[in-house]
Amino acid sequence: MLELTAFEARRRLRGSLLLAGAMVALIVLTVALYPSIRETGADLDAYLESLPPEATRAFVGNVTTLTTIEGYLVSQLYQFGWVLLLAIYYAYAAASTVAGEVERGTIGLTLSLPVTRSRVVVGKFLSLVPGVVLVNAITALAVYAGVVLVDESIDAADLFAVHAYSIAYLLSCAGVGLLASVAFDSVRRAQTVGAGSVFGMFLLDTFTFDTDYEWVGDVAFSRYFDPGGILVDGEVSGGDLSILLVAVAVLVVASSEYFERRDLSG
Repeated sequence: MLELTAFEARRRLRGSLLLAGAMVALIVLTVALYPSIRETGADLDAYLESLPPEATRAFVGNVTTLTTIEGYLVSQLYQFGWVLLLAIYYAYAAASTVAGEVERGTIGLTLSLPVTRSRVVVGKFLSLVPGVVLVNAITALAVYAGVVLVDESIDAADLFAVHAYSIAYLLSCAGVGLLASVAFDSVRRAQTVGAGSVFGMFLLDTFTFDTDYEWVGDVAFSRYFDPGGILVDGEVSGGDLSILLVAVAVLVVASSEYFERRDLSG
């Protein structure tokens, strides 16, 4: 299983570096705009207060001001880049792990090795972990360097916490893609279901938050990842982190068990 994980991780290395490069470009653009945003912050904060609650939840999270570097980064970078964009990307990527081999007809060759179906599924999922960690490590350094270059300061511990916490969040979203990957023979269908499910959960969280139906959105993983609470307020919820880690374990086990019992003869 570990050999399979290492092989798949090496194969994904180039893609992870390209993704990290794209995120660094987004970080550079976002941070470079902050000095001008800071100068007109009062007007932007007034605009922020006028937004509907759904739009505020979706696009800026729970921050109340854009005049601080922490609030600005959460609203303009983490809420979109991490909570939504990277979440969909990793669900999409995980959806191709098993379904890709089934669609190409190479799954039989893989299963001819001395490894069970469950270990194949777990091994492929674990191959995503180095990429998630690498992207977060590179982008965390880029954010810190960018903040320093615009003559601002940010708590390094809180910044580390946001990226460390996001690893659990992104892996839980990848778990959704993994479940879709073992359920469908078609890569395109698995990717559509995996990425669509994560996006759907995000919308469910957005439109039910702080309403009478807030409990419905509790199934959304984005409900348990609050960049603003960590970066702005310095608060890390151990309970929410535990929920995400349990979700990862449940999704991986469920995917493994389903694939173990699935008929691949067709």
